[in-house]
Amino acid sequence: MIFKNFLVLFAALLVFNANAQSPKPVLFTIDDSPVYTAEFLRVYQKNLDILTDESQKDMDNYLDLFVNYKLKVQQARDLGYDTLPSYIKELGTYKKQLMEPYLKDDSVVEGLVQEAYERSLKEISASHILVLVDRNKPNDTIAAYKKINKARTKIVDGIVFEEVASEYSEDPSVKKNRGSLGYFTVFNMVYPFENATYTTEIGNLSKPFRTKFGYHIVKVNDIRDALGEVEAAHIMIKGDSLSSKTKINEIYKQLEQGEDFAYLAKTQSEDKYSAQKEGSLGRFGTGKMVKEFETVAFALKNEGDYSEPFKSPYGWHIIKLIHKFPVADFEASKKDLEAKVKRSDRSRIVSSSIVTKLKKEYKIEVNQIALDALKKENLKESTSNFSETLLTINGKQTLQKEFINYLKSRSISDFDFEKFVDLKVLEYYKNYLETSETEYSNTYKEYEEGLLLFELLQNKIWDTSKDSIGVQTYYDNHKKDFVLEERFEGIVAACSDKKSAKKVMKQFGNDVATDEIKKSVNTEEEVIVIFKSGTFNMADELIPADYSFAVGVSKIYKVENKFVVIKSDKILKSEQQELADIRGKVISDYQEQLEKLWIEELNDSYVVKMNESEVESIIK
Repeated sequence: MIFKNFLVLFAALLVFNANAQSPKPVLFTIDDSPVYTAEFLRVYQKNLDILTDESQKDMDNYLDLFVNYKLKVQQARDLGYDTLPSYIKELGTYKKQLMEPYLKDDSVVEGLVQEAYERSLKEISASHILVLVDRNKPNDTIAAYKKINKARTKIVDGIVFEEVASEYSEDPSVKKNRGSLGYFTVFNMVYPFENATYTTEIGNLSKPFRTKFGYHIVKVNDIRDALGEVEAAHIMIKGDSLSSKTKINEIYKQLEQGEDFAYLAKTQSEDKYSAQKEGSLGRFGTGKMVKEFETVAFALKNEGDYSEPFKSPYGWHIIKLIHKFPVADFEASKKDLEAKVKRSDRSRIVSSSIVTKLKKEYKIEVNQIALDALKKENLKESTSNFSETLLTINGKQTLQKEFINYLKSRSISDFDFEKFVDLKVLEYYKNYLETSETEYSNTYKEYEEGLLLFELLQNKIWDTSKDSIGVQTYYDNHKKDFVLEERFEGIVAACSDKKSAKKVMKQFGNDVATDEIKKSVNTEEEVIVIFKSGTFNMADELIPADYSFAVGVSKIYKVENKFVVIKSDKILKSEQQELADIRGKVISDYQEQLEKLWIEELNDSYVVKMNESEVESIIK
C-alpha cells in the first residue's frame, strides 16, 4: 500500500485536469479527445523545480512525457479500469480524506495561523515529566493524574526538577536527558504540549495537562528569538576511535591549508549520501539535528565559514555554513503555515462551524406544511407516501422520506430536524465541492488519474516483470549490460605537492605502512598526504582517467589539484554478473523495456494530433 501511494503521488506529477470554466486552446487530441494547453503548462510549471533530470525540463521532452502519460490514462479508461471495485473503493477513501480540510471554518484557521506565526518567532527550552496513560484502560487515568500531581508538588516544595523527573517521568529518554527537551519551536510538539510551554513563563512550572501520550508538567528554562534555518554541508568520519579523530583532524588541516571543502567531502566523507552532493545537508531548523550538530551549525557566523572538528553520537564532523535563513515575515510564511495547521492536530480545533457559515450563504427553504404533516403521522409505519419536498438548498430538493429514514423510527423533534438540515447542508457542499473549489478539483483529478494509471501499470508492467521466464530471457539477451568492470583493491594517496608524492611512491614500493608514511610526510602544522583504502574503479573521484590497472605502485598522476599515487594489491578482472546476484537490477531494466514497448503499442493504437501553433506558442 505504501508503494501504491508513492506511485500515485508520482503519477500525479504528470497530470492536471484544468478548470473547464472558459474556452481553452487545445494542445493535442487523442482520438479526438482534447488535452488543453493550460493543463500542460500548469503541470510543467508546477513540477519544474522538482525535476532532477535536466533533459525533462526541456519543453519538447516534457511534452513527450506528458503525451505518453495521457495515452496510458486513455487506455486505462478504454479498458474499464475506472469501473473496478478496488479502484472505486480506494478513490472514495481518498476523496473523503481530501475533503477534510475544506470542511473547516477559514476564520478559525486564520486565527491558528496567526498564532503559529507569532510562536515561530520564539524558541523555547523546556523540561517535562510524563506519566503515560493507556487510552484502552480508562481506569489508569485517575492513577496517572495523581502521580503527575505528586511529582509537581515535590517540585513546588523545592526538590530539584531533574531529580523528580528521574524518579517519576515515564518518558523513555529521561535516563539520558533528565527531562530536558532542549530548544524547540512551533509544530515541533503536539499542540497541547506546545500551548503549555508557550503560555508558561521562564522558570515557572505548568499545571498538569493532557496529551495523547498522557499527563505532563512542563518547566520553561529559557526563551530566545528564533534562529531561523541554515543550509549547511558537512564532512563526517564515523566512530569515536583514535583513528577517526586522527582522520578528521587531517582533513581539517587540509581545509586550513586551502583545500576545497566540496572536494574533501566527495572524496573523504563517510556519510555516503551527502558526499555525493559535496557534503550538502540541505536546509534545516531547530530540533531537526542532534543537539551537538545543531549547536555548531547555528553558531557559524558567516556563509563559507567552517567549524573545527567536533563529535556527535554518529562520529566526527566538520560543518560548513552555506546560507542562513532568518525567520520570514508573516506574508511570506502564511501559505506554509496554513498547510501545517491543516495537517497538524490543530485541525481538530477547527470545528464544524463551517456549517453555520454555509447556512448563512445558502438559500435554504423549509416546507413547514410538509414538516407539520410528518409530525402528525406514525413514522413507524410505511413511509412510501411521504414524497413531498421538505427542504430546498439552493434549489436542490430533499423529500420527506429522506428525513424519515434519517430518524430511524425516532419521534420528530426540532433538534433532530435542525441536525438533519445541517447534515444536508454539508452534503450539498461536498457534492458541489469540485465546482466551487478549484484546488480541490485539481488535486482530486490528479489522484484519480494517478490511481487509474497504477491499476494499468500493475497489469502491464509489474505483474509481467514477475514472470521468471521473461526475466531470464531478458537477462540472456542483455548479458553485456550486466558485467562488472575492472577494479582493484589497494590504497590511494592524495598529496599536496609532487615532491611529497615521490616520497610516498618510494615508501609504497618498500611496503611502508601508511601510518609510518604519514609520520614522515605530514607535520603537526600541515597535512600533506591523505590515504584512502578499499576497492576502486574508474568512476572513483580519485582515480586518474589514464590509470592502467596493474598490481604494484603507480606513477604520479595529477588529479585536479592533487598528486595521486596508487598502490594496487589485487586486480579484480571484469566479470559477468550472475542473474541470482543482480535479479533486482535485471527486473528494473526489464520493466523499462516493457514500458518502451508499451509506449510504441499505444502510439500505434491511438491517433495523436498536435496543434503545432500551440506547441510553438508555449515553447516561445
